[in-house]
Amino acid sequence: MPSNVDVIAENVNEGSSYFSKDVTIPIILPFDFVNGAGAIVVMPDDDRDILDKPDLRLWAVNYMAGYCAFWNVEGCEWLRDSLPDIRNGLTRHEALKTATHICARIAANIAVGREVKHFPRFYLCKNLE
Repeated sequence: MPSNVDVIAENVNEGSSYFSKDVTIPIILPFDFVNGAGAIVVMPDDDRDILDKPDLRLWAVNYMAGYCAFWNVEGCEWLRDSLPDIRNGLTRHEALKTATHICARIAANIAVGREVKHFPRFYLCKNLE
């Protein structure tokens, strides 16, 4: 079991508020992608330049959509279809709930010492029905 299980989860839909590159705990970055949600985990030893992105939500959706397109990942059509709404700043309550579920699962796995995907890998899920 890890000795340090604190986790920071930051809402990045409205722009990042404050990130310290000196934080020695995992940071979970949840994203409302309108028709679904995503999350990126930044571990203490990861490159933290991602935290400096001026519009982290837009950067993340383009990064994840590009990854899905490049690797021909099935089930990502909803993300590509959401791009215009995300660019226009739209958010959706269902997507926030989905992001919450993703983050809770990630935090629980970190707390009990399970391996989690961390940057450059990510989590992505269509809205829960």
